[in-house]
Amino acid sequence: MKHAKMLLAPLVIAIILLFAASSSQAQEIAVDTAGTETVLRITSNPEGAEVFINGEPYDGVTPLTIRGLSPGKYLIEVAKARYKKESRNVEVKPGENAVRFSLAETALHYLWKIAPLLVLGAVMTLFLTMISVFNGIVIGIFAGMARVVPARLLNIIAGAYVNFFRGTPLLVQIFMIHFGLPPVLGSLFGDGNPIPLNPFLSAFSALSINSGAYVAEIIRAGIQSIDRGQMEAARSLGMSYWQAMRHVILPQAVKRVIPPLGNEFIAMLKDSSLVSVIGMEELVRKAQVIVTRTYRPTETWLGVGLVFLMMTLPFTKIVTELERRLKTSD
Repeated sequence: MKHAKMLLAPLVIAIILLFAASSSQAQEIAVDTAGTETVLRITSNPEGAEVFINGEPYDGVTPLTIRGLSPGKYLIEVAKARYKKESRNVEVKPGENAVRFSLAETALHYLWKIAPLLVLGAVMTLFLTMISVFNGIVIGIFAGMARVVPARLLNIIAGAYVNFFRGTPLLVQIFMIHFGLPPVLGSLFGDGNPIPLNPFLSAFSALSINSGAYVAEIIRAGIQSIDRGQMEAARSLGMSYWQAMRHVILPQAVKRVIPPLGNEFIAMLKDSSLVSVIGMEELVRKAQVIVTRTYRPTETWLGVGLVFLMMTLPFTKIVTELERRLKTSD
């Protein structure tokens, strides 16, 4: 028993000393904490934003260092012209504290910022559409004439062309030319390896051929809308088929096909957005690049829609006015 008491005495003394040491250390920590200055550093991207603490403006702009704040929770807000106001609840503790804000531009400022890129893409879209429709009109005139002339072989060839390109999606035609044609060209004119095509050349070819098929139907319908008796009357006066077509039928048909050709241009202007899938740097492709950099798809695609609307509305007005005047002249 006496031996056990002798063993317990050092153990009790050790426990007492341990508690005393931990209490002293806690007091030292409390003293150190109480003596530490509270520092809050506020930064933002971009810099120069005004700072509000609990709704009250603070003197200075970011980057800002505030000293002497009492520990606790604060509502920190930053605001900058042309950027959305950002706020955050921050718990300030003794010592160093830091909070960083990333300010997002307002929708109007963002659209104004990306406008030059969208305009550049719109110019390319307009240029591509104009040359494609012009080329399509040239193709369509020959194909449309071939569908009405008394030559069976020409009728069959023109009909097959029109039916194929009007009956298949434009996107498939773009893929056929850009991805399907290079292996064929490589086997015919190269060493068997595919010969890659420039995206602009592929886009121009696909849009031109597709437009030509629709223009061919417009031309055919315009010619066939003229009364057959006029052709018979011209032939009875001694004109050949082509003379009657040139001097009697076509002048009347031209007036009737102009409005549909305007509608074809508007449709092709919108359909040209499909060439973005092969990397053609037009309006939609520009927008895709912008979205991957800014992660703001809503405002970007809204801007693209507005640009397309601004391009199509004037042409729609022109076509409507042409239709009105041509009806009046009839």
